[in-house]
Amino acid sequence: MTSLVIWMITLTFGICAIILSAASGAPEIYMAITALISIVIAFLAIKDQRDLQSSGASDSVISASTARYMGLVWTWGALALLVTYYFILPSWREWPHFFAGLAIVGVLCLFFASTLSGDSEKGTDDATMLKLGRYLTIAQLAGTGVAIAGLLIDPDKQFLNVKRLDWAAVNVFFFGALALAAISAHALFYGRSR
Repeated sequence: MTSLVIWMITLTFGICAIILSAASGAPEIYMAITALISIVIAFLAIKDQRDLQSSGASDSVISASTARYMGLVWTWGALALLVTYYFILPSWREWPHFFAGLAIVGVLCLFFASTLSGDSEKGTDDATMLKLGRYLTIAQLAGTGVAIAGLLIDPDKQFLNVKRLDWAAVNVFFFGALALAAISAHALFYGRSR
């Protein structure tokens, strides 16, 4: 129950901060808020993974927690695009497609976490689901690495140029990808160390 409260507080403050920073017209503030929210989510995910590991939790419990935090990042990204482009900034025509993609992956992560939690409540670890989760985490780490590199080297992607309609989305994508990469890398390193 405590993690649900933390999630609600994080999402609420995060979305309010995104709204205020987008409305302020200061892209530096938007970038800082986006970075801060992503860092906080990644920190909470890694802390939860470590706490669960030190308490001797099962692999299903740890993997479920990791998938939940991944789902939180994806869902936060979808909500950030929604409030930014639907309510505040001039409409960027591609935002609904990215919103839908982020929301779908977020829901899939949360469904996967729910399935793993169900296994842990039964007192079992489904080796197939755990292996699938590991492969998906590897794929996500590789994908986020490519996304981060692409956003950094593409001259058309500008984080602070408000003349480009996608500037806010670029910030959400970049810092969301960094959070997902940190969560994924820690989960994979943790998996090896067990």
